[in-house]
Amino acid sequence: MAPLTEMGRGTMERSLGERPRATGVRRLAARIGRDNIIRILTFVGLMLLWEGVSRVVRPIIFTSPARAVDAFSKMVNDGSLLEAWQETLFVLITALTISAILGVTMGILLGRYRTASDLFEPELNALFMTPRIALLPIITLWLGFGDGAKILVVFLFSFFEIFFTVRNGVRTIDAEYVEVSRAYCVSERTMLQKVVLPASIPFVITGLRLGLLHGMVGVVLAGFFLENNGIGGLIFEAGTNFRVPALFAALLTVMLAGVAINQTLRWLERRVAPWRAASAS
Repeated sequence: MAPLTEMGRGTMERSLGERPRATGVRRLAARIGRDNIIRILTFVGLMLLWEGVSRVVRPIIFTSPARAVDAFSKMVNDGSLLEAWQETLFVLITALTISAILGVTMGILLGRYRTASDLFEPELNALFMTPRIALLPIITLWLGFGDGAKILVVFLFSFFEIFFTVRNGVRTIDAEYVEVSRAYCVSERTMLQKVVLPASIPFVITGLRLGLLHGMVGVVLAGFFLENNGIGGLIFEAGTNFRVPALFAALLTVMLAGVAINQTLRWLERRVAPWRAASAS
């Protein structure tokens, strides 16, 4: 075989040196994951777009990411952000606990028993079709502007999402399971415990996720229209006083809280109902 020329030897050395490097990049990309890479690139793109828009739009109505981060740091240091979220979390957790208990219980009962559905569903549908904001005057007339009124507003935003999701889920449980249980003369109580409740777990988790996210909307709006405290009051106060960096910083905390809640409940769904998560993906 003829010896390699200098040019051929150099080309081979470069190709051999590039292969491990290319393989390392592929391994790193595989470890991070394609979806995560897309999310990271999207986030970077949005930050660049935000920065670019902030250089064109007047500061009185827009701000840059750096100024928003600086405002966030100031609100953390002076304690205003922590205080706002403490007030918000009290209202949110209280309302969502009540919504979860009533929504899941009534969803299972009205989804399983036709008599209960005929009695209560028309009234619930009528209340659901009424805009929540339209109920604020009567809520303030009954409960004032304090935490009690806010809890009721958040309850109205979150309850129906939980209730309708669980009710529809119970109604779509495979009829074969119920028929087999009846064929073996299984009691109604046992059927609820062994068939209906386990099969409705994925719908309960989905309903809780939707209820939490809609509850976030309710608690922010309650801060706008009722007593101006909590994260909604902080956003309202920053907007009315043209403190745009503080406004964006507070909005970002709401976004992050919503994403954290959503991801936590998705993780919980994968833990308690992995078959549901696998079919959804």
